[in-house]
Amino acid sequence: MVNVYKCEICEEGYIGDEKPTHCPFCGAHIEYIVLVKDYVKTELLELSDITRKNILAAIDLEAGNAEFYFCAAKNADNVSDATTFKRLAKIESEHASTLAKLIPDEKGSEILRDKDTCHIKNVGNLKESYERETNAIKHYSQFLAETEEPRVIEVFEAIIDIEKDHLTLTEGRF
Repeated sequence: MVNVYKCEICEEGYIGDEKPTHCPFCGAHIEYIVLVKDYVKTELLELSDITRKNILAAIDLEAGNAEFYFCAAKNADNVSDATTFKRLAKIESEHASTLAKLIPDEKGSEILRDKDTCHIKNVGNLKESYERETNAIKHYSQFLAETEEPRVIEVFEAIIDIEKDHLTLTEGRF
C-alpha cells in the first residue's frame, strides 16, 4: 500500500510503499520520518543571538558545500562519483534550505551550480569531500553545544548524523 510520509527535519514529503531508511531529500535518519497523518509541525520560538549567528554560519557552510559538490559532479570521471557528488549537492542544498526555515526573516544563501570550486581530478574532490564533511561535523557540534532551542537542537543533531553518513562515502578512496 502506498503511503505519504513526512520528514520532521526538512519537512519534505515522500510517497512510497515503505518508510524510507533515510529522507530522500535531506538524508535524515528513519526516526525523523513519520506518516503524514502523524506529523506535527514544531513551532520555533524566539532565537538567541548566538543561535541566530550559528544558523547563518551553518547556511553559508551548507551553501559552500553544495556548490563544491555541484562542481565535483560536473568534473567527475565516472558515473558513480558523478551521481554521488550530485546527490550530496542536493542534500547540502536541502540542509541550507532547512536551516533558512529556522530564520524566516533572513535571506538564505544563493547556491550557484556553476562555480568552479573543486578539483579537476576525482581524488582531490574525494579528499576535499571528506575534509568538508569533517569540518561540518566539527562546526555543528560546536553550534549544538551553544544552542538551547529544542527545534534547532533537533536539526543540528540530525545534520551531524547525516554528515557522518557522508564521511563513509569517501573513506579510504583517496
